[in-house]
Amino acid sequence: MSLSWRRCLAWTLAWPLLAWSQLAPVVPVMPEASTAASASASAATPQSITPPRPARQALNWRLVVDAPSPLDRLLEANLDLARFQQDANVSRGELRRLVAAVPEQARSLLDAEGYFAAQVRTRVQEGEAGTDSTATPASDDAPSSVRNEVTVTVTVEPGPRTEVSRVQFVFEGALDQRLSDADPVAQALADQLVAKWALPEGEVFRQSDWSAAKSDTLARLRADTYPLASWSGTSATVDATEHTASLFLVADSGPAFAFGPIHVEGLQRQPAWAIANLAPFKQGGPYRERQVLDWQERIQKLGLFDSVFVSPALDASHPETTPLVVQVRELPLQSATAGIGVSSDNGPRLSLEHLHRNAFGLDWQAKTKAQVGKRLQDVQLDFTSHPWEGHKRGLVSVQTTGLTDNDNAITRSQRARVGLLREGERLERADYLELQHASVRSAADVLVSNATALSATTQWIFRDVDNRLLPTRGTASMAQLTFGRTYSALDQDGFFGRAHTRLTGYLPLPLAWQLTARGEVGQVLANESVSVPDTLLFRAGGDDSVRGYAYRSLGVEIAGVTTGARSVATASLELAHALPVRVSGLQGAFFADVGDAADRFSKMSAKRGYGVGVRWRSPVGPFRLDVAYGEAVQQWRLHFSVGVSL
Repeated sequence: MSLSWRRCLAWTLAWPLLAWSQLAPVVPVMPEASTAASASASAATPQSITPPRPARQALNWRLVVDAPSPLDRLLEANLDLARFQQDANVSRGELRRLVAAVPEQARSLLDAEGYFAAQVRTRVQEGEAGTDSTATPASDDAPSSVRNEVTVTVTVEPGPRTEVSRVQFVFEGALDQRLSDADPVAQALADQLVAKWALPEGEVFRQSDWSAAKSDTLARLRADTYPLASWSGTSATVDATEHTASLFLVADSGPAFAFGPIHVEGLQRQPAWAIANLAPFKQGGPYRERQVLDWQERIQKLGLFDSVFVSPALDASHPETTPLVVQVRELPLQSATAGIGVSSDNGPRLSLEHLHRNAFGLDWQAKTKAQVGKRLQDVQLDFTSHPWEGHKRGLVSVQTTGLTDNDNAITRSQRARVGLLREGERLERADYLELQHASVRSAADVLVSNATALSATTQWIFRDVDNRLLPTRGTASMAQLTFGRTYSALDQDGFFGRAHTRLTGYLPLPLAWQLTARGEVGQVLANESVSVPDTLLFRAGGDDSVRGYAYRSLGVEIAGVTTGARSVATASLELAHALPVRVSGLQGAFFADVGDAADRFSKMSAKRGYGVGVRWRSPVGPFRLDVAYGEAVQQWRLHFSVGVSL
């Protein structure tokens, strides 16, 4: 009984093993180093052998995008299928996945460009078999008769573009309260935000433009009284059937901020009032970011500090008095520089300059400059006060100059000036009294001109350009009026008046051309017998006048010597374009100048000059190298200069 039970159990366990041995014969595993007899026995043992799978051929495929320009380039640059086109390891399975993802990816890209009703189709063509499938390429197990060459064509019908049909603004916070109170300043700001909205009705709706317009409007709101403004909500509802988009924006202005007290940090030798007096705002005035940045720039231009950083201490619980923290690092009290230069007007020169940033502890800067050259010798001392209230600065200046002209005549002049400077964001004004003397002697030491004058001058300089150092758009102008009386003259004493104006315009043109135009007019009013110092008269010719003629060579000739004239008029047109070289900011230019200086306008004879040149937008200003031909003298002349002249 016990034996039978044990046999049954053994047969039960053994039966599956016997059955498996009949279905799958055991294949012996032979060691690598076996005897010849064992190898023979193994070869004679029947085995189940699976034929080796042929190696997968390399898959060659290409993408063709059939879409209107520039959408074809957009898809070719951004589809996953396009990015993997150069990958030789892409399998058919991976290619099927990439092709399947094309419609969704393409529609997302087209939506961002305003095509919300675009139709996208894909087509796959096998090379040898010539099959055409609108689904996916053949599988990896395709017959070997089908070569691994595939063309994937993406066809796009973009349909009409979606346009903005409605824009609605809603304001919350302090701005909304002020609008309810009919505050004209708040209303002007709200109107400005709506008027300058960058995605108005009728414009094509693009996702990038939508994002940029929101960022721009929020930046405008934050820059004017409401620095903590934010979007409470924005929505763009697109009607794909009507191809329109309705925009709805809710702006929370937050509290209205006002300027508070000024705190200056980092001062050691300079007075804090010099910084405070430059502020373009008053305490309690509405906070405006542009005024903060303008103030920071003005402080930097003082030449007293190595670094300047102005930041408002914004506190939403006390917006009515926002402190302004000015962090400065002072420059050394004194500095000296030396330089070597050359220009086509005055030749080579050596210059020395010394600056004391608080001379004698009087809160005035003292700047001494000396230039010594072959044709020019000049020494100048300027005392300029730190800024006073009302953005005013005091000026005391003395200068003595000796200049040798091309005809070897020598002009010597001395002047003393006392005045007041007013510096604004775009307008600079100078009013001063001046005592000056000038004489002109010929190469034979004959005194040709001699006069001393006491005069009062007012001068305006207005700049409305995109960049003061390297302007490309806008205008820069100078106007000067002088009234005075001459004394100790070579001829008669008497009263005189003087007017001088100069205008320069910059305009970018299509195809990357740059136009620069300049005009100048000047007139001295006095009796013909009254002598006027030569430095108050006019001459033409040179780098910033009529090119093709020597510096100061156009004027009135007396005893074989060119002297200053009472009338001047010059004009210039210049076209510049970037040169096809790798040097950044290098341009070629064509120009034409015309002008003259004479006793009166009726006696002028237009002197023309024209030529070509090279421009380089260097870090210290535009460098100009010109070759000009002067028609009247029938000569070519080289001109070169650095910087912008007014």
